[in-house]
Amino acid sequence: MSKADELTKYVAILADLFEVAQESSGEAVNLNKQECRVINVVGQFQPLMMREIAERAKLSITNATGIVDKLVKRKCLRRDRSDEDRRIVRIRLTPEGEEIYAMEVENYRKVSRAILDSLDEPEQQEMLRMMRKVAVQLNQQKAELLKSL
Repeated sequence: MSKADELTKYVAILADLFEVAQESSGEAVNLNKQECRVINVVGQFQPLMMREIAERAKLSITNATGIVDKLVKRKCLRRDRSDEDRRIVRIRLTPEGEEIYAMEVENYRKVSRAILDSLDEPEQQEMLRMMRKVAVQLNQQKAELLKSL
């Protein structure tokens, strides 16, 4: 097995753990995976316009709009119109949405703690150093990497 194949295997296991953490949050409040993803994106980057939500959540504008409509009805999100230009609408979390987002973040934190707890202190520091290095490097090369996919 190549190093890339081995890394892919382990990253997939970790990604699955984080996905389960997100699904657990959604199940607790009766939200599906896409609705949880939208809550997560809005929670991280609010306020957002619909186009930004669609891009960040990897959804079509039509799909994102339908999900946002549903989450507004459930009082998880709210629409704020711009005072300068009433055509501009920004989406934010409501207090209920903030609670769901906090639950997602806490579930992610639990997975991260479990990962770190499987290592001793020097290994934790080394892992964080390497993750930081990889994240910074790949973020700088993001456009190039995405073109090659």
